[in-house]
Amino acid sequence: MIRLRAYAGISTLATLSVIYHAFSSRGQFYPATVYLSTSKISLVILLNMGLVLMLALWNLVKLVFLGSLREAEVERLNEQAWRELMEILFAVTIFRQDFSVGFLSLVVTLLLIKALHWMAQKRVEYIETTPSVTLLSHVRIVSFMVFLLILDGLFTYTSIRQYIQTPKASMSVFFTFEYMILATTTLSVIVKYAFYVTDLVMEGQWEGKPVYTFYLELVRDLLHLSMYLCFFLMIFMNYGLPLHLIRELYETFRNFKIRVTDYLRYRKIASHMNDRFPDATPEELSSNDATCIICREEMTSAKKLVCGHLFHVHCLRSWLERQNTCPTCRALVVPAENATSTASAAHQVSLQQQGTGTTSSDGQSSSVAASGNLSRHEARVRAAASAASIYGRSFVYPSSENTLVWSQGYSSLPQAELESQKRYLESQIEVLQNQLRLLKEPATTVDMKGKSVAE
Repeated sequence: MIRLRAYAGISTLATLSVIYHAFSSRGQFYPATVYLSTSKISLVILLNMGLVLMLALWNLVKLVFLGSLREAEVERLNEQAWRELMEILFAVTIFRQDFSVGFLSLVVTLLLIKALHWMAQKRVEYIETTPSVTLLSHVRIVSFMVFLLILDGLFTYTSIRQYIQTPKASMSVFFTFEYMILATTTLSVIVKYAFYVTDLVMEGQWEGKPVYTFYLELVRDLLHLSMYLCFFLMIFMNYGLPLHLIRELYETFRNFKIRVTDYLRYRKIASHMNDRFPDATPEELSSNDATCIICREEMTSAKKLVCGHLFHVHCLRSWLERQNTCPTCRALVVPAENATSTASAAHQVSLQQQGTGTTSSDGQSSSVAASGNLSRHEARVRAAASAASIYGRSFVYPSSENTLVWSQGYSSLPQAELESQKRYLESQIEVLQNQLRLLKEPATTVDMKGKSVAE
């Protein structure tokens, strides 16, 4: 702000000096104005003063409707300004035959009006995520959006009127489409803000808000896409490929896809919200921090996520419209299907391994305790039955040479799978053989009865 004031002061002094020199050297009004409009140095200084006046008016509008900007708003303003400046430069190269002082002033005006739109959208996002907002803030932001809508309408009407007078693809087409895009964006922000106020009056219990918001954004994206396509075709047929529109077309398609995906995900999560997320008990509210991290207010009733964190119902619903992760730990609110199946499969494997170890240890202790009463034949039969219950497949119990005799059920499997299964069975059979060594006399022959039991 200090730099801007210094720049404005220097520009004002330079302008006054040029005007004084023109009138003192020419003596009359008309010769002085001709000198100011024909001298290159005087013209540059006057144009610079015009830019200063536009910036001063822009800052006045900002202070009246928004006040001081927050850090996030300043960052977004800087990011959007550089990107938009590059696109405007590409557009200027397309309409280089229409380049003039008036065209340059209209381009600067468009950039400043776009900056006001960016700040309005960021301020609306801030208000929607802030629990306590004063009435003055609501009045200022609504007045600001209405002011921007009127401004967009006036510039759109002026551009269309100029295009009708000169029916050809010129700079009027460019400004017409730009202000139409801004007008539809402002209108959608106003309607979305009305949805937010309605939901606020209903204490966050308006179930239809996500549906209406989705359709609003869908219609807005479709309008933008159709307008960009029309403008793209008009410029392409008259001037060539408009490079500055390629990114806008891509982002519109991508936003449309994201809208549909997010809405389907939200509907899947919020359709059974009461059943999916249980209510927090008074003990859980007292043992945990009873402050909702989304709205920063105390919780008397809350919903509990899978990760254990607690939130207000309406805050959680508003959060799930944009994200599918926990606001505290960033864990998925609903685990992915593949992750769920993988976790369940791993749980089953662990249970199976635990049961296998228990069975093996039980079998070992029982065989040791009853070693005097069991014969070698009975011990082999029990080991074969245990192996069959572990693997779930038919195989012939190995002989003393540790060779596998495969049944006919494995002949149709691929060779790679056969090899992996063979290595797995060999490792498990080695465990069983170690258990059999606990008996007094190891097995030396193959009993066909054991084979029949295993099969």
